[in-house]
Amino acid sequence: MLERLGIPMVHSPGAGYSIVDGFRLLPARFTEGEVLSVMIAEKIMHSHETESVRRNFEQVLTKIKSSFHSHQKHEIMHLQDKLIIKEKFDAKDYVPNIMDTLLKSSVNKKLAQILYKNAQGEKPNLRTVEPIGVFSENGNWYLLAYCHFRCDYRNFRLDRIKKLHVLEKYFEKDHPSVNELNDHYHSRYSTEITINVERKYAHFLSFERDNFGYVNEVITGENVLMYFNCKSHPTSFVRWFLRFIDVGEIIQPTHLKEELSVIMKTGMARMGQHNNCSL
Repeated sequence: MLERLGIPMVHSPGAGYSIVDGFRLLPARFTEGEVLSVMIAEKIMHSHETESVRRNFEQVLTKIKSSFHSHQKHEIMHLQDKLIIKEKFDAKDYVPNIMDTLLKSSVNKKLAQILYKNAQGEKPNLRTVEPIGVFSENGNWYLLAYCHFRCDYRNFRLDRIKKLHVLEKYFEKDHPSVNELNDHYHSRYSTEITINVERKYAHFLSFERDNFGYVNEVITGENVLMYFNCKSHPTSFVRWFLRFIDVGEIIQPTHLKEELSVIMKTGMARMGQHNNCSL
């Protein structure tokens, strides 16, 4: 039976059968998709809360990696900085189907075309991009890529990519890793913000506050103090908070309180002009 499988056997009278000395079993054959899945699983489990589960998984993973071909080991090393998962793994986390395609495009340095719908809900437009990697932040998955239309690095939410096509064209530029670009972006903005919100309305902010660097909150009687470390442009926080201006206020920093006041006054003036025109 073993000989039929290509394993050379020898027979020694009185000793039985044995495998030819020096013969080695070939490593298990893993597809490119399976290698990608192992890497994604490793990233997710690295953030697992339970140390024993994380440690056991690392031991299993070491055994799996030992079965990889040399070129697959080389490939997975180059994939390490192509995927970042910042949040702790939760069962509801969803890995989009296009992730493996984007990772392959990044590793192979192939251009990709995406049909992308922005946050304003405008008609999707076609972008040619140089995929750099994929990361998870604030509950969403993003593609980090060099955009030919903007001539700059941009983040694209995967659930807003309506179509994806990998071109048979290569890009030559060696881009920084996802980690380096994210660190550079976040270092530009880091604003500590404190707001005060009426307690009975505070839960309405919970749906999106993580997107603006929510840290924690303190209940003080009928109010809730919320603390943020906002890594986005502070104006984006102000315009988000504008929706809750009737039930809360920005405590600090002062310049954001002033910016909010200017936006409100400008809006009221615009409404006044519109009403006068209607009369």
